[in-house]
Amino acid sequence: MMSSVAEVFRGLSMGIIMTGMGADGLLGMRAILREGGLTVGQDEPSCTVYGMPRSCAEAGVLQRVVPLLKVPELILQATHYRRRA
Repeated sequence: MMSSVAEVFRGLSMGIIMTGMGADGLLGMRAILREGGLTVGQDEPSCTVYGMPRSCAEAGVLQRVVPLLKVPELILQATHYRRRA
């Protein structure tokens, strides 16, 4: 799915890799980074299992690493969300 997002939306895409085992998100995150999108990983202390974020961090594909509770804020910032009054 992430590879398809990267292919279609290129630099407008965003990939967020969160807690989990394995490295199955790495290829998609690489595709998003290669196309100019934003790549984000959950930090180790807030993960239950640091497998997927670790594989992306070790591969050097994460542009930002944040705690789980900061992920929504980062998404809003990246999309330039403005709350209506």
